[in-house]
Amino acid sequence: MIDLKNELNNEQYLGASTIEGPVLIIAGAGSGKTRMLTYRIAHMLESGIDAKNILALTFTNKAATEMSDRIDQLTKTKQKNLSSTTFHSFGLGLLKQHIQHLGWKNNFTIYDATDKITLIKQVVLNIGIPLDSVDVRELGEMISKVKTNRAIITEKTGEQTKLIISEYEKHLKAYNAVDFDDLIVKPQEIFVKFPDILDKTANQFQYILVDEFQDTSISQYNLIKDLAKKSRNLCVVGDDDQSIYSWRGANYQNIVMFEQDFPERKEIMLERNYRSSKTILEAANNLIINNKERKEKKLWTESNKGASIYLMHPSTGELEASLVTQQIIDQHLSENRSLSDFAILSRTNALIPSFEAALMERDIETRVTGTQSLFDRKETRDIISYLKVIANPDDDVNLLRIINTPRRGIGRITVEKLRKLADNRNMSLYSSLCYMATSTDPSIKEGTKKKLIKFMELIEYYTRKFEDEEGQRNQVLRMLIKSINYRDYLIELNDTEKAVNFKLKGIDILCGMLAKWERNPFNKDKDMQAWINRIALIGKENQEDNKGAVNLMTMHASKGLEFDTVFLVGIEDHIIPSQRSLEEDPKNIDEERRLFYVAITRAKRKLIISSCRKRQRGKDLILSLQSRFIDELPPALIDEQDPNKIASTTEIKSGFSALKERLARMQQNNEK
Repeated sequence: MIDLKNELNNEQYLGASTIEGPVLIIAGAGSGKTRMLTYRIAHMLESGIDAKNILALTFTNKAATEMSDRIDQLTKTKQKNLSSTTFHSFGLGLLKQHIQHLGWKNNFTIYDATDKITLIKQVVLNIGIPLDSVDVRELGEMISKVKTNRAIITEKTGEQTKLIISEYEKHLKAYNAVDFDDLIVKPQEIFVKFPDILDKTANQFQYILVDEFQDTSISQYNLIKDLAKKSRNLCVVGDDDQSIYSWRGANYQNIVMFEQDFPERKEIMLERNYRSSKTILEAANNLIINNKERKEKKLWTESNKGASIYLMHPSTGELEASLVTQQIIDQHLSENRSLSDFAILSRTNALIPSFEAALMERDIETRVTGTQSLFDRKETRDIISYLKVIANPDDDVNLLRIINTPRRGIGRITVEKLRKLADNRNMSLYSSLCYMATSTDPSIKEGTKKKLIKFMELIEYYTRKFEDEEGQRNQVLRMLIKSINYRDYLIELNDTEKAVNFKLKGIDILCGMLAKWERNPFNKDKDMQAWINRIALIGKENQEDNKGAVNLMTMHASKGLEFDTVFLVGIEDHIIPSQRSLEEDPKNIDEERRLFYVAITRAKRKLIISSCRKRQRGKDLILSLQSRFIDELPPALIDEQDPNKIASTTEIKSGFSALKERLARMQQNNEK
C-alpha cells in the first residue's frame, strides 16, 4: 500500500485522499500537482475503484503519457484500462464509437488548421466570392468561435459570412470529416440528442480528473460537467494565475463556474513551491497581486533565499544576444552546468532567431521550441495527405492536394470538370474521378481517362496493401513514396542536394514513427486510420528533447517546464505587455501579467531579465522603455546593471575568444 501521508505534504495528502465528491485544487506554480494527481489516482485504484471507471484529462499527449507512466510505476502494474488522455483524444474516441448517429461514417478524417483553411477557400470559391475579398483566417476564427459558443450569429452577422459558415459545415459532412473543434463539440451534440449515450458514458467514467483546469474552454468544461453531473466525482486542478491561453479559447472563469455548478465542493490550496528560490517566489508574488480577479494565494518555499534577480540594459538587441550568450558560456564553464539547464524565454518568436544565431556562432547547441514542426513541412503533409485519401477517398481537401503532386498531368481544367460533376451528382471528387475514368462519354479525352485511371489504380492498390500488410505498413509507405517518384519531385523543387536530403530525412522520420507505432504491443486499435488520427493529434508535440542544448522558446511554450537558469529577454513595454494585446482590449493587461508570472516561475535558481535601451523595429532603431512589470518587482530583490558600464562589442568578442580557449584546454585535459 502507498503511504500517502509519508509521501506528500499535508495539502497534497488532502487532495490525494479525497476521492469522493467534487474537489477544486488550486495548485500554484511548482507545487507538485502532478505528483499529487498521480498519487491520487494510485490511491483510487488501491481503494478498489476499477481503472475503467477513471478518466484523467490533460492538454498534451506528453503530459498524459507521463501521468500514465508514473501511475504504472506507483502501482507496479500496467494500467491498460485507465484512460489518461487529452480532451481531443477523448473526444475522438467518443466520435469513433458514436458519430454515425450524426450522419458521419466511422472512418472520418480530422482536418487540421491547414486543411480547414483550404476547405474555407474552396467554399468561398464555390459560392462565387472572390478569394481576395475575404480574410480566410478571420473566417476560420469566426467558425471556431461560433462552434465553441464564444460567438453567436446575430442579425448583424453578414449574410455572406452566414452562408460561408453554413456551407463549411455541409462540406465537412459531405467529405466525412471533422475539424478540431468538432472533437469537443460533436460529443456534446451526441449527448444532447441521445441521452442514453450520455448515461452510458457517465456510468463508465464515474471518477473524472482534469489537470490544468484554468486552460479549459467553455466547451471542454461543459463536456466534463455533463459527464460528472450524476456521479459528482469531479476533481479539477489548476491555477488562475497561470491562465495564459484566452486567445485559443481558454477561460479561467471556469473555476467560478465550477464553484457555482458544484457548490458542495471541497477546496484545497497548494501553495508550497518545490522549484524556485525565495527571491524568485517573492518577485512572482509581488507581481501577481496586481491582478485583482484571482484566487488569493501566496507561494512559499523552504529553499534558501538564492541569488538576486539580475537586470541588465543592453544598448541594442544585437548586444543583448551577445551578453546572454556570454553569460551562458561563462556559467556553463565556471559552474560545470549542463547547457540544458539554461533557457531563454521571450514574449514573441520574432526575438528567438538572434539568440539562436549568437549561440550557434559560439558552437553552442540550441533547442528551439515552437518553430515549424515536422508535421508542418510540405513534404510531410504531402505524404500524410496520400495516407488520408487512401484511408478515406471521400476526403476532397487532401485529394486536391495530391491529385497532381507529384505532377501527373491532371491539371486545373480536369479538376474543374471533376468538381462540376461532383456537385451535379452530389458525390465526392474521388467518386466523380472514378466515374469519369470509366465513362464511355466521347467528350472525355482518352489521354485524360488514362491519367485518371492510373491515379485511381494507385489509390486502390495501396488501399489493399495497407489493409493486407498489418505489421509491415511502414514498408508499404516507403513503397508508396518510391512509386510516386517523390524524390525526383523534390529534386525538381529544390536547388540543392542538401535541401532534398533534409526533406527526405523528414519523410524517413515519418516512416520510422509508423514502424514504432506498429511495434507497440499496447496499441489496441491497429487500423491505419488510428495512426493517421494520432498524427493529426500529436502535431507539434513530437519534437524530441535535446538534453545537451540551450533551450529557446516563447513564454507561452515554457509553461509546465522548469530550468535552473532562465533569461527573460526583450522585457520592454511594447513587447510585454504586447502592444497588440493592449490595443485589442486594455483588460488584456492581466493576462500579459500572468504570462510574465509564468515566465518568472520557470526559474529554479537564477533569473536574469534583459531590457534593451533601443530595439530594431523595421529599418529603424527605436528607443525602448523597460516593461511596466519590472517596476512591479521589489527593488530590493534586483541587482541592476549600471547602463553606463556595459561592455563594448569588442570586449565581448575578446572575452568569447578567451572562453573558447579555456573550453578547448579543458577538453584536451579530459581526453588525456
